[in-house]
Order: sequence, then C-alpha cells, then structure tokens
Amino acid sequence: MTSKLKFCLSFVVAAVSLIGFASPTHASSYLSIFSKNQYLSTKQTINTTLSGHKSVKITIPKGTVFKSGSLGKTSKSHTPYISVDVNELSWPVRKAVIKSTYNVTTTSAISASKAKFKKVHAPTYQTYYKQPYTGEIGGLVWQGDKAFPLKQQFKIENCFRVTDDGYLEYFTGYDYWVHKMPQPRSYAKVQKFVQKGKASYLYTKTKVSGLTMAHVHKKGNNRYRLKVRKTTQHLATINPGQNKNYDDSVRISIRYYVGGKKFYVPSQTIYP
Repeated sequence: MTSKLKFCLSFVVAAVSLIGFASPTHASSYLSIFSKNQYLSTKQTINTTLSGHKSVKITIPKGTVFKSGSLGKTSKSHTPYISVDVNELSWPVRKAVIKSTYNVTTTSAISASKAKFKKVHAPTYQTYYKQPYTGEIGGLVWQGDKAFPLKQQFKIENCFRVTDDGYLEYFTGYDYWVHKMPQPRSYAKVQKFVQKGKASYLYTKTKVSGLTMAHVHKKGNNRYRLKVRKTTQHLATINPGQNKNYDDSVRISIRYYVGGKKFYVPSQTIYP
C-alpha cells in the first residue's frame, strides 16, 4: 500500500470518527421523544411570545412545571422544539395572553434544549381529579348539585382547579364555553399536597377567597387547608330532545365535596 493511499484511508477514518462522535453529542443536547402527557420543568426563565403574535410577550419563570404535547421539528434545520399552552399555567404567567385580543393561547416555538427544560414526573397536586377515561390529571371541578342540561351550559358557574405549575385558582361567573382561561377571583400557590384515600388536602400560605378552607397554622407556608373528597355517587342530568316526547341524552356527573360543599365533575354523556 502506498503512503499516499495510507494517508487517504487515515483521513477517511478520522472524518467518519468525527461525524459519529458529533451526531450523538448534538442529539443529546435536546429532549428526546416523549409521551403525550409528559411533564417538563423549566431550568431557566423563558422569555417568549404568543404564537403568531410577537407583540405579546410571555415570561415563564425558572422552575415552572407544565404538561407538554409532542415534540416538533423546524422545517429547515430540523431542530426539536416545543410550544407551551399558557392556558394551563397560573394567572401571573398567562395574564398577558388572556388580556390580548388574540384568540390564541400557545407560545411560539421554543427550542427543546436540555439547557432550558428537563423531564419531571406528573405533579401529585393535580391528582385531586383524574379524568375517568383518558386518565389525565387536573381539570375544572364545578360548584353545584350536578351538571346543567346541555342547552343551559351557557349559564355561568363557579369552579376551581390546580394549574400545571401548582396554583389553586377559584373562578366565579365562569363561562362554560370560554376559550381562554379568565382571571380567577382568587388564587394561591399550593405549598403541600396530601392524599388520604378518596380525600385530597391542598395547603396554601394564603386563603383562596370563595373556597371553604381550614385555618390550620398561624405561621409558615401551610396555613390554610382545602379538603377535596371524591365520592362514588353518580348524578344524572336529562337533556331533553327537540321532540318533548323523547330525551336526547343523559349526562353523568361525579359528586365531589370541596370544603364540605357540593361540587361535581362531568363524567360522560349517554345517548339512547
């Protein structure tokens, strides 16, 4: 073998080695593919904008937990990215989006860099409610005896939820068909969560006005406690059809007691 040929082979081997080394390093700097309900936490403050509207600025603080959808990739560089639905985050974060005139709630594409995000387990503070069919946790729990008939869902009701980033929010006069989550009447950061059987206990430093919370400590972060108890009681709401001789469907709700008061979660709609 000539010296020239040996040199060429050595160059090719070195080049292949460099390519093989560079690719995994580049790939490892981004989040890998994850399931639909993967929760992430921000490792740094994220300054971004509303999707399609750069005039609306959004700041997501460091340590914010949120549930992400699937990863996307840019068309040119194929760089992995994610978008955040700020509808599911606390009022201080989503405030600018809700007050904007645009009917959009997701952020612009954010690079799915491991320097910005990390995978975390689903937060226990959202297990006060688990959707019976999808298994997803978190969501609105409505105040009242049972669900309204579908034709009356334009009526406004009171409800509460715990956001992805761990804030207990209580809403009054909530429009059932609203697209953007409005400003809550009151809210507070969940400092502690305890599960005992069918009961969930949410602890906050300040009282959330509108909810019946026990004042359990004078000092510290866990001063107020909200008890949320799911029951096995199912409630039926009849939806009349246009022909009064027949019913259109029956809506089933699950009874909850929140601070000792009646609340409910819509479960399913049964058609004849």
